[in-house]
Amino acid sequence: MILSNRAFGKALIAAAVGLTLTGTPAAAETPQTTSEFDQQVRDALLRNPEIILEVFALLEQKEQAAKAVKDKDLIASVADELFAGLDMSKPILVEFQDYNCGYCRKAHPTVMEMREQIPGLQFVVMEMPILNDGSRYSAQAALAVKEIEGEEAYVRFVDEMMRNAGPANVATVLKVLTKLGHDAEEIVKAIKDGKGANELNRARDLADALGVTGTPYFVGPGGIIRGVASKDRLQALTVADGSDS
Repeated sequence: MILSNRAFGKALIAAAVGLTLTGTPAAAETPQTTSEFDQQVRDALLRNPEIILEVFALLEQKEQAAKAVKDKDLIASVADELFAGLDMSKPILVEFQDYNCGYCRKAHPTVMEMREQIPGLQFVVMEMPILNDGSRYSAQAALAVKEIEGEEAYVRFVDEMMRNAGPANVATVLKVLTKLGHDAEEIVKAIKDGKGANELNRARDLADALGVTGTPYFVGPGGIIRGVASKDRLQALTVADGSDS
């Protein structure tokens, strides 16, 4: 039988209090009234408040373990599509991002550092413009650059957009395109022609399947991280035997 978190917590407290009161498991105690036992529990917790902290820690461990299992199942359900074309024998990190997301910008230097320091890291950006129209235009521009000029040009554009201090919008896109030496008119026309639309749709479908509701959202063979994280935690996702949440 699987206990709910509330039942699990009550069972832990009862067991801990039983040991605190008598030095023997609570199940071995002489039967007593509910009110007597409740008073003893209260007194024991007041004398030993660390019991509550220990129970909370165990509950958190239980919740994290359950979440990790659920996340692995989510990844497995979309792995063929999410990791399509990638070498599963090498580290993989996928990031769902929005150019107007402050947390995505905060995470960006860590991600770029990983790309430089982890041999063979396959880093995949999933454009997920959820904040405003400027986010969507920026994502469309990035994907148009990718389709017209290739992966390296795309990475440079993404990096420059993420380092930009102001909001991501049409004006920012044009400024970055010019700074990087792209033909801005060509990219604008490509956006109007719908270039990159298929990738946006693919990212949206994968986000729906994975339950992505905010950015940044990192996924790898080893698990999922929702939000900003350290390099070590992100690196743990890149291989199948890693895990995080």
